[in-house]
Amino acid sequence: MITKIKISLYITFLIASTPIIVNAQTENVALNKQVKVSSVDGNNIASKAVDGIKNAANYWQTESKSSAPHFIEIDLHKYNKISKIVIYVLPGEAEKLRKDITVQYWDDSNWTPINATPTLDKNKTIITYPINPNLVTFMVRIESKNASSIAISEIEVNGSLVTGQASASSLKLKTGKPQNAIVTVTNKNIGKSFKYVGYNQGYFMPGSNVSAWLGYSQVNSLRVWTSLSEYAPIKDFNQKNEVNKLQDFEALKAQLRSSPEKNDFINWDALIHRYEVEVDESGNKMNFGYALDELKKLKIEAVLQINERKFEDNWKDKWEHWQRFYALAYYAAKKGNTAMFAMQNEPNHKESGPMKLPNWMIGLQIASDAVKCAVEDVNKKYDKTLTPKFVAPITAGYNTDWWAYVVSHIRDGYDGKKMDKDLFDIFSTHSYNQPASGYATRTSDINDIIKENHPLHDSLPIVYTEIGRWMNSLLIDKQETYDSPSVFTEWAGIYSNNLKNHTYGMWAFKFANTVSSTYMQGIKSGHHLTWQGQRIVEDAYKNLALNAKVSSKDGNENELKFITDGNKSDISTWYSDSTSTSKTIDIDFGSVQSIGSMSIYSGSSFGVYTGPDRVKDWQLQYWSNNKWQNIPGANIKDSKYVRYFITFKNQVKTDKIRFISTDAGIIKLREIKVFAQDVKDFKSDDYDVSGLHRTGEVLRLFATGFKDERPLLQTTSNADETKFDHYTSYDEKSGNYYMWLVQRDGFDYNLKINLADLNITAGNPVIAQTVSPNLYGEASQVSSVATDKSVEISLPAQSVVLLTIPAGNVLSKKIANVNNDANVGGGIDRTKNYSKDKTLQIALNAADPAKNKVAYLNFNIGEDTKNVKQMVLSVYGKASTDTTFRIHVYAIPNQTFDENKINWDNAPLLDITEALLTQVGTKAFVAGELSFDGTDRTHYLDVTEVLKNHPANNYTFVLIRETRHAGDDEDKNRSISIGTKEGKNPAQLIYWINK
Repeated sequence: MITKIKISLYITFLIASTPIIVNAQTENVALNKQVKVSSVDGNNIASKAVDGIKNAANYWQTESKSSAPHFIEIDLHKYNKISKIVIYVLPGEAEKLRKDITVQYWDDSNWTPINATPTLDKNKTIITYPINPNLVTFMVRIESKNASSIAISEIEVNGSLVTGQASASSLKLKTGKPQNAIVTVTNKNIGKSFKYVGYNQGYFMPGSNVSAWLGYSQVNSLRVWTSLSEYAPIKDFNQKNEVNKLQDFEALKAQLRSSPEKNDFINWDALIHRYEVEVDESGNKMNFGYALDELKKLKIEAVLQINERKFEDNWKDKWEHWQRFYALAYYAAKKGNTAMFAMQNEPNHKESGPMKLPNWMIGLQIASDAVKCAVEDVNKKYDKTLTPKFVAPITAGYNTDWWAYVVSHIRDGYDGKKMDKDLFDIFSTHSYNQPASGYATRTSDINDIIKENHPLHDSLPIVYTEIGRWMNSLLIDKQETYDSPSVFTEWAGIYSNNLKNHTYGMWAFKFANTVSSTYMQGIKSGHHLTWQGQRIVEDAYKNLALNAKVSSKDGNENELKFITDGNKSDISTWYSDSTSTSKTIDIDFGSVQSIGSMSIYSGSSFGVYTGPDRVKDWQLQYWSNNKWQNIPGANIKDSKYVRYFITFKNQVKTDKIRFISTDAGIIKLREIKVFAQDVKDFKSDDYDVSGLHRTGEVLRLFATGFKDERPLLQTTSNADETKFDHYTSYDEKSGNYYMWLVQRDGFDYNLKINLADLNITAGNPVIAQTVSPNLYGEASQVSSVATDKSVEISLPAQSVVLLTIPAGNVLSKKIANVNNDANVGGGIDRTKNYSKDKTLQIALNAADPAKNKVAYLNFNIGEDTKNVKQMVLSVYGKASTDTTFRIHVYAIPNQTFDENKINWDNAPLLDITEALLTQVGTKAFVAGELSFDGTDRTHYLDVTEVLKNHPANNYTFVLIRETRHAGDDEDKNRSISIGTKEGKNPAQLIYWINK
């Protein structure tokens, strides 16, 4: 039985107390900050705990009738480096309080107890928590689990502001006229670029186009997710061995290693079937063997995440775990040349327990040894030269307790002896929810902790195996998406500051918008859009509710028609009355219909998936037998989505359906669509990538120029660099200089870039690939180095640019005019040939396939392909309206067509029913994206990487508007027109070769 105690805390004037000496660089960062508490007793309000007034009459106290736990949270507003937390208490009460409370900090993922031993002053009035190593956080929490009530007069949090953080005002855009700036690049080497630019995997299924989009992304690493329970289950291993001591363990280990593939320990037949035949049905659905094969072809290095958190301190358990880690690593090294491994994702997170540090260390010791032995054995047997690397501790957030502990024990072997090498080779943690400025010193701060705690005071390469501008749980309640300038420019700035801070690598979370048990219709924080097992294109099905009668007593009757008018934009929105506790909307079809699925569009049209004003709790009913009946499975709680597509297990027959929401306040409904099709009618097993956000294009540009530890060259400017980034690298393999330019502010820069110190020749090409509010990675400018070896370029407001500039001698510019060009039309026009048209059309209308148009361009460059240094596709055209119209461009090497005979039915690799290119990744490859508006102009797409990876004498390029998600109709009844050789301004391939 727990006895409740009452603890009162307040400040008294202590004449004889020992003074606390605070570093002159620190201060009480909690003073007058915002606080949140579990309860308040009368006038003893929360703010009194941080107001700096220290007397017995001024304190915060919990409500006397409230029950534990009690808490107070202090929001420091910004990240601070915390060295000490001090609590002043009534004499005689400190000992009780010290035993009862927990002092915690927010580590960006969890409330984590601080790793500090509290001390009392001699009068037992002051409790001091010295924090070493210092922790970095923006929130502190004190929790009491047993006291009947607590009262605190003052809490002091001693610390200092983390340098480089932007103030709230500095995050606001500065607008105005374009500004001029000079950027100068010298040959002085100032360091290296990232080693790894990667993604966390999404779906990876045979027959999908994932490999093609991974190749297009230019990443050189992918974090692949596995677990021992799924990929090395204990049932596939010999559990009968007697293992009671270290000597038993070592003997069995030696026996297994003497014959890795034929032994009595591992059931390889079962494991290989699991890897190469079965499919992992987790959130990252994949075939493991296929994924490893594809990554090896793409020369993308896997970091194999092996999750396991149940370790015991006995030799039998250690042996069983060693075998399982060994087998999984051995297969991955043999099959995919995998040599980089990690154990248990975010072991300090509540989803992992969290794990206890000593328990985690046992696992690390076993896992590290097992995977390194496996790689060594594969090298020996198959004459490979793989270098095994272990990545740890893979922590969530900023957790200095974990970091200091694991590094201090980095040479503790599983045999109880000190090792002459480290257990892990690369230090990793995760980070979210910070702007670019939050990374000004983060890596160097981590490095300081590593050097302070490493037995030899060594440094380690530091990476972020998960990183994102926002966690998905926060992003879903924001208007922003991964296409928003405020997000993709900060994302670019995160790469910039980590480059400046000597970070070794970053794995973006996440490659695609996969589903999970929490996010059943996909996460918002995926950089690529993907079909999540079912390809559902709403516009391809008849909407039974279109223009149906709508009735409700809970809102404006004149706006009810908006719910079924077929327009799901914000201008066609019905608003409920705020006073209604339950809002009911009835839709009358006028006759009995069979319905099997519905789409509910609520809130505002922010992005594809989520928004802060979505309807969260709702239910669907249908009219049958003179009463309303619930549709099975259609009672939704805490919906995460502004667009919710729901399929029924079986059709229901009715002439009316009802939507009921119990959300408080005003709700907004933009559209309700009803379809006859149920779950059985939609195409299953489709895990293709369907599109890319601007953040993904930003990542591609950075990976193109700043992976593989390339030399960084000194780059300076005369501009305000608060939101302006500029870095330059040189890639010896391609012979190119790359310049990374980021403008996060709201005005344009007119840049003059001085390259006189570099090995660059006047006349050589300069290609500026750009991500901006209007562009998705196409080349906004193709120009030449001036005679004074300078380049002039416009850097638009809120934009990211990668300049590619070949080094060395003058290159010869050549132009290949389009050889054949044609567009094809779908539906009733599928057999029609359009070869005589003066323009090519590109359009998407899933509701009317005859309006679908796809353009084909063919070029022949012959033997020049062997000597091409750079190549861009040039097309001239515009969209039918001013709104940005984005399309995909694919390249098909060594593919020709007859423009006088081509139609939809015989067009190369075109899907027979919809605007969709097939065999992407095997015969066709992603070349990029083009964005058109209502102005006629030339658009350029850098297609050099396609040429390098898939050399051919001729190429067919396919320009196509594909459906990106189920409700995608934003370009319906719009089109793009581009020039042809039969008309004006035909397409060209412009390329440069060595003279």
